[in-house]
Amino acid sequence: MPKYNLIIFDLDGTLLDTSEGIYKSVRYAETKMGFLPIDEQKLHFFIGPPPVEMYKKIYGVDDATAQKATSYHREYGRTKAIYEAIPYKNIRFLLAKLCEKSYKLAVATLKQQEIAETLLEMYDLKKYFNIIVGMNAQETYTKSFLIEQAIKKAGTNNAAVMIGDTVYDEAGAREVGIDFISVSYGFGFSNAEALCSEPLEILNCLGY
Repeated sequence: MPKYNLIIFDLDGTLLDTSEGIYKSVRYAETKMGFLPIDEQKLHFFIGPPPVEMYKKIYGVDDATAQKATSYHREYGRTKAIYEAIPYKNIRFLLAKLCEKSYKLAVATLKQQEIAETLLEMYDLKKYFNIIVGMNAQETYTKSFLIEQAIKKAGTNNAAVMIGDTVYDEAGAREVGIDFISVSYGFGFSNAEALCSEPLEILNCLGY
């Protein structure tokens, strides 16, 4: 009998390579806000955590200013970044296999709900998922809250596992009390730190 009946995926860096769009969203927000541009090497800090937190941390601004910067960040995401994503190799094959094995599949992402659903539909991934949970308009949800909502909607009583590419995904899973599978093909973990270096290795972690 399978250990899990729900598999929850992060979106950025796990299902889709969205780095180009995220980096350009930051540059767009910088221009709109009149911020001094940060070094290229710092752009990757925006992949994973809530952007409000990163604008406060990286630019040293207050919450209201960070919220305004995030609104521009999201604006670019809705209008342009959605066209700049790339599905990871073999991700569709993996999702199809998991559906064949009768798992429920969910997405828990810090992208706003509308953007997440649009991205998944655009890149022909939405059809694989029973549940999609994204950020609210007020930018107040945490990763652990999103994971909890996915579990609640699936009615699995925590027979679930989270799959993601950053420590934020891992921390969210731990806070909720479910297992975590790390991947290194995204943005957060190195090959030495992660269980899976490419999507099909996730099947091995699930016992196939």
